[in-house]
Amino acid sequence: MTGPPRDFLFVQSATEMGGAEIVLLNLFECSPELRRRSVVANLSFGSGNFPARLRAADVEVVDLPKARVRDLVGVGRTLAALRGLIRSRGVRVVVGNGDHPQILGGLAARLAGARSAFLVHMIYAAPWWKHPALEVLAVKGPVDLMLCVSKAARDAMQQIRPRVPCRLLYDGTPEREVPAADARAAREELGAGPEEVVFGVFGRLQRWKGQDVFVSAAIEVARARPRSRFVVVGGSVFGLEPEFLASLQQRVREQGLDGRITFTGFRSDVPRLMAACDVVCHTSRVPEPFGLVVIEAMMLGRPVIATRGGGPSEVIASEDLGVLVTPDDPAALVTEMIKLCDDRTRREAVGSASAGHVRANFGIDRMARELIEHLDSLR
Repeated sequence: MTGPPRDFLFVQSATEMGGAEIVLLNLFECSPELRRRSVVANLSFGSGNFPARLRAADVEVVDLPKARVRDLVGVGRTLAALRGLIRSRGVRVVVGNGDHPQILGGLAARLAGARSAFLVHMIYAAPWWKHPALEVLAVKGPVDLMLCVSKAARDAMQQIRPRVPCRLLYDGTPEREVPAADARAAREELGAGPEEVVFGVFGRLQRWKGQDVFVSAAIEVARARPRSRFVVVGGSVFGLEPEFLASLQQRVREQGLDGRITFTGFRSDVPRLMAACDVVCHTSRVPEPFGLVVIEAMMLGRPVIATRGGGPSEVIASEDLGVLVTPDDPAALVTEMIKLCDDRTRREAVGSASAGHVRANFGIDRMARELIEHLDSLR
């Protein structure tokens, strides 16, 4: 584990690309300073390409033995490897990117005499003891600083760990240019004509993410507005709820809307597909800790309809920046989808305002600067 000194060690468990992984990759891609001062410990859970994408971004990644928390022998082996890495590279701060990484990273930091920071990507509602064991170990384990993706996440964590500093660190997203020709080509691939209004929902397929709410609303809007079209982008991640997609597809077939509601599965060209949409929906059933998709769509100038609560309510702070609806309420979603379907001028105005808002407040460069400042504060 020899190599140049590093100030920060990021501990990463999953190899599949979820929201936390996308944000971390974006941070490293945008910040030469963060790349120069950091090393990532990959605990190799899953079969995704996240470590390869980090290495392609010129990030140093060290593969360590993986261990589930219930495997005490394996945990001991991983902790020893992390401690050795911390000491050999002079790491000052160990950063856990989520629950499992924080459990191991926080313990390893204590064993090696380093400081630890927890990137909090969830809203841990009180009482804490009702959460799954993995989450309890993460939120109650050793930590010096908690960096929370929203005020909702921060306020909940302050109730659980009032003596640990909790700081707000909103997620950020890079500006991505999608040429108009590429957006038109993507629309054609989706079967959408120039005068049709395309609604999209993006993210991993899980019931709490509410893609079934979007499909229910899409069925009603499709009947009411013949020149509307819909796309569901994403699939199962981490092996969770693999049957959910089949149930959504079956429902669409039963309604005879196969040609109007498209399921793309995982795509590597998400910005291109977002740019092909006229409206992006975010339909989580429970308060979203942040909602990365929301700022990604807004950065591209696409109006967003999101469920109220959590991060989206903090991002969409006024009516000119987007639309908020009641969670798990297809009828409310239908109403707002039809309003935007019928009003091109409003779609363009909201899209333009939201793009400026995200560029000013939720850029990835801003997040990288704030992250480094927070980590450097741990002396």
